[in-house]
Amino acid sequence: MQGNPSITEIAQLKAFAGAAHEACAADAVQIMGGAGIIRGSKIERTFRESKILSIGGGSSGVMKDLAARQMKY
Repeated sequence: MQGNPSITEIAQLKAFAGAAHEACAADAVQIMGGAGIIRGSKIERTFRESKILSIGGGSSGVMKDLAARQMKY
């Protein structure tokens, strides 16, 4: 309310953003087929990084649990 995002909102946003990034990267690999997994291509790197980013700050499951605990569920 005072311009400071709550832990719940941050956790929900991180879970959503990680899943969206991973889905977009997977779609790009699917569209490009074999060319999407060639080592050194931008799509391959994005796909690899999407996995790392979704785990690095806490997996989406951890973020959902954190948000639920903050909301007293």
